[in-house]
Amino acid sequence: MRGRFFHFGRQELAIVWLAAVVMNVVPAMAQHVRAVHGQQLVTDSVYQLEEVVARGTQHVSPHQTITRAQIDALASNNVADALKYLAGVQIKDYGGLGGQKTVNVRSLGSQHVGVYLDGVRITNAQNGTVDLGKYSLSTLEAVSLFNANKTEPLMTASEYASAATIYLKTRRPDSTALHAGYSYGSFNTHKVNLNYSYHRLGFLDMQYTHTDGDYPFHYHTEYEDTTGTRRNSDLDQFRAESCVFLGPLQWHTYYYISYRGLPGGIVRRLSDLYTDVGREWDQNFFSQLSWQDHFGSFGLRAILKYANDRLHYRSDYDYNMSVHSNVTYHQQDAYGAVAASYSYKDLGVSLSSDLRWSDLTADLKHFSYVYRLDNKTSLSVFYRWKGLALNATGLYTYCRDHTRRQADPLHRFTWDAMASYTLGDWTLRTFYKSVFRIPTLNDLYYTLVGNRSLRPEYTKQVDVGFSYSHDWLQVQLDGYYNHVKDRIVCLPLKGSFQWSMLNYGYTRCLGVDLSVNATFKHHIIMLSGTFQDDRNRTNPGGKDYNDFVAYAPRWSFSAIYTFLWKGWSASVSDMFVDKRYWTAQNSVDDPLDAYNCTDVKVGYTYRWLTVEAECQNLFDKPYEMIQRWPMPGRRYAVTMKFTL
Repeated sequence: MRGRFFHFGRQELAIVWLAAVVMNVVPAMAQHVRAVHGQQLVTDSVYQLEEVVARGTQHVSPHQTITRAQIDALASNNVADALKYLAGVQIKDYGGLGGQKTVNVRSLGSQHVGVYLDGVRITNAQNGTVDLGKYSLSTLEAVSLFNANKTEPLMTASEYASAATIYLKTRRPDSTALHAGYSYGSFNTHKVNLNYSYHRLGFLDMQYTHTDGDYPFHYHTEYEDTTGTRRNSDLDQFRAESCVFLGPLQWHTYYYISYRGLPGGIVRRLSDLYTDVGREWDQNFFSQLSWQDHFGSFGLRAILKYANDRLHYRSDYDYNMSVHSNVTYHQQDAYGAVAASYSYKDLGVSLSSDLRWSDLTADLKHFSYVYRLDNKTSLSVFYRWKGLALNATGLYTYCRDHTRRQADPLHRFTWDAMASYTLGDWTLRTFYKSVFRIPTLNDLYYTLVGNRSLRPEYTKQVDVGFSYSHDWLQVQLDGYYNHVKDRIVCLPLKGSFQWSMLNYGYTRCLGVDLSVNATFKHHIIMLSGTFQDDRNRTNPGGKDYNDFVAYAPRWSFSAIYTFLWKGWSASVSDMFVDKRYWTAQNSVDDPLDAYNCTDVKVGYTYRWLTVEAECQNLFDKPYEMIQRWPMPGRRYAVTMKFTL
């Protein structure tokens, strides 16, 4: 296993070569730049509270941001850990560091959420979801959530295609330094991080993580009371990122490899153990190049990206030979986009077009080889006059799958309209957006389960809200309505052992989001709350009519308090999630219980040394985000960071 995990092929050698380029070429270029301009290097400030309040950009759509100062202070391991505190967000976490972590916004499903790294989408054509557990917070300046999308010129057409968008902004280094860190935590968790950054020009960041993942759990239902320890939950992962900033040009390269156990749900195995023996090997690589500049009233943007992903999955191979799986999936993705904008006084227009090629192969019996061509073109008009801001966008999508049996192309037109009016510290806003989700390759072609006759999933969104922003206080309150038609679900056919993807009915969601941010002196307070009523409205005569949609809590709240003073930092965060039903037919006998989880973290920086101590799930509360996938109890970590 170890030899396989650390075997270096062509992609790994390419990463090593790229690292050498960043470590050697970039400093040389920087030396030349400094010689020309006579620049002097500046040192990092330990904390900058000014970053907490974003200035200069007025977005029409509701948005929330976790800043760098808050990221440093939070007891968080990855992007999912930061996003869970935002209003309207539900995280599906399959437990421990090695468990998959996906995001759901306003109950629309993870496939409706676009995740963008520096404005370029992270994609997975196979299942349409992004595992946020693979993305570290160490290289990010901020994590932002937009309901609908940004309202800026030079956006790519793909950014208009999602019901919600998450933006990960890479941190541009403001000094030259070598950073090293080591962390040890519960369940024999080790993390080693190394970062070399060069002033304003780029960085190379690498991280290795190992955990045994053998955390104890207590699982209780009306019919079962189980105490045990998670087995086969180990994880080894390595991540390397490099980013180069050259004027209007940005080049970002990412590599990730992992080997992990899949403990499965808490279901008694044939061996009379609550253990699954599934294993997974992941290998992800992408390199993206983006350029953006303005020439008077004109603006231009261009993007190129290539991604190559491999996943080897083996499940229950030794214990359940009748249902075993041992298969390797290989995805490739090539993406290009161009955008142009023109502004005249208060009026602006933006035209964008992009093309994505996605390829999927697998050594699965009867698997349908497929590649997908997806073209999107958008035209957006902006108008701003005094406190009034208007934005309207039309989006045309053409998608065609090429398989052994030629599939019919899909082409649709959708649109959105947004408006806001600002008077002093107050802003009133509203938007309407129509979106549709193209079925994923798994939805259409997965062996025995896929359904080539699936229709797209249509969503209509309406939002009305206001915001207040003045010096140290920002408040947002939004009411929303979502209507989903032809929701894609997996249901049993031809007996309980034959499942298939189907378009199933209508759902309606009414909700309210509230977020509050306060910053004064050394204190940062962030509060959020969500109420939503998401119900099935498919068949008025059906048993599940007006039942709640699975995994959609009615209430959720979170609070973060951060204290920053000189070299000290302290953070206390708390999250409450109401009970949830985990099936379409709401069973009153066995819902997922409500839970409350509290994290704390304390840190101190003195010159070149930073020491941090954290505790997650401080009160050791048992809880689940997914049925029969217990989350870890109380866990600790101590971290030391060095800056040279």
